[in-house]
Amino acid sequence: MTLRRKMGLQIAATIVGLLLMIVASLWGLNGLRQDYGLALAGYGELRDVFQAGSHLATARALLEPPTSDRSRALMQVQTAADLFEMPPASGSDSPASLALTKVSVVRAALAEAAAQLSTPAAAGPSNADITAVGQALGRVGDLAAEIRLRIQASQDAAQAKHQATVAAIAAVSAVAVLGAVLLGIWQYRGIVLPLARLNQVVHSVARGKFSQRVEVRGNDEIASLAGDFNCMADELDGFYRDLERKVAEKSRDLVRSERLASVGYLAAGVAHEINNPLGIISGYAEYSLEQLKQSPGGSAGNGELAKALGVICDEAFRCKEITAKLLSLSRAADEARTRVNLADIVRQVVEMVGGLRDHRERKIDIRGERADLMVLANEAEMKQVTLNLLVNALEASPSHGGEVRVELGADENMVRMAVIDNGKGMSAETSQHVFEPFFTEKKGDGRRGIGLGLSITHAIVESHGGRIRAASDGPGKGSRFEVELPAAPAVGGAP
Repeated sequence: MTLRRKMGLQIAATIVGLLLMIVASLWGLNGLRQDYGLALAGYGELRDVFQAGSHLATARALLEPPTSDRSRALMQVQTAADLFEMPPASGSDSPASLALTKVSVVRAALAEAAAQLSTPAAAGPSNADITAVGQALGRVGDLAAEIRLRIQASQDAAQAKHQATVAAIAAVSAVAVLGAVLLGIWQYRGIVLPLARLNQVVHSVARGKFSQRVEVRGNDEIASLAGDFNCMADELDGFYRDLERKVAEKSRDLVRSERLASVGYLAAGVAHEINNPLGIISGYAEYSLEQLKQSPGGSAGNGELAKALGVICDEAFRCKEITAKLLSLSRAADEARTRVNLADIVRQVVEMVGGLRDHRERKIDIRGERADLMVLANEAEMKQVTLNLLVNALEASPSHGGEVRVELGADENMVRMAVIDNGKGMSAETSQHVFEPFFTEKKGDGRRGIGLGLSITHAIVESHGGRIRAASDGPGKGSRFEVELPAAPAVGGAP
């Protein structure tokens, strides 16, 4: 049930309770008014009866000797009779109408008394006169008693109605209070408690506990609000997790950049000092090897010496290659950048790598070649990036059935290159550290590597304002390296 219906039901119940109280009050007041009217009418009739009785008592006193005065007594009787000349209207509920028979008897008695007093008497009032007036007075007394009984009945009825009215109002009030309490409990459980739970979860989310959710109950507005809040909390949780991920990535990039800078500073300081002795070592080793080959009558000992000198030459040249890579990290990318087609660079590198003996049995496929893959870059550095990615992919692919795919594409702002292999793949931890200097997994598998190729590639791509990402579905499921570079602006309307 919605909040509108709940509030409407509460208001309707309140109105019904008030209406019941008003109806009960009006019913009681109407009954009291009727009984009060009957009592007032009864008191009016009783007053007339008392006046009539007073006149009759005066008439009887006037008939008593020694002051017997029949004419004055007759006047008192006629005055009493006049009080009963206006009978109550038909259908009236007054005490007099209810005692109509008694009134008729009183009238008859008064008429007899008047007739008796109107009859001429020789010797003054007689006992018959006194008797007639006394009978009329008795009839008036009986009527007064009847009226008093009727008034008492009206009072009793009014008292009963008053008690019934009080009981009805009390019952309606009790029902209204009980209904208000029940509705209040219902509203508290339906509105206040859900709002309190929502407020608690809101405070938890405000403190950074984005996993907190509100339990959705019912289908009212508060349940809808709770559902909307849960959706907002889900979005905040996702945003916070994405922010944490981006912060972690930026932190890794910062650490990687600091390591590259440290390596660059180290290379700049020692590369020249290392290159000179390495040049001398490699030069003398080559000279000694040539002299050894030209000496007549080589023996088994000379063969071992030639092998040793060959190892010295190889390792010396390898050291020079390492120092050259270190120097490439320290050099600023201040070479001139021109508009180059990334597809042309990829094709040239594929042709160069495909001719190498170690990679001839592996297949290289290029997809998405087109003329609008233009980037503003140093061509030599782009070749180095492509070469590093291709060589790594080829080395990671199996010697038989190995396949490397290069996918190219572009939109209005970015040019993309993806190098995909079906080789040994990477774990999630490896994909996070693969661009760090000196990180390599080639140790122990018969291949040489110092972990600088991808670090140099990462540095070159970022120096061009691009991004490079590594992804893999897991060990044994191949790897994917994606490079994004800003598209070169059009020149003269051409792409």
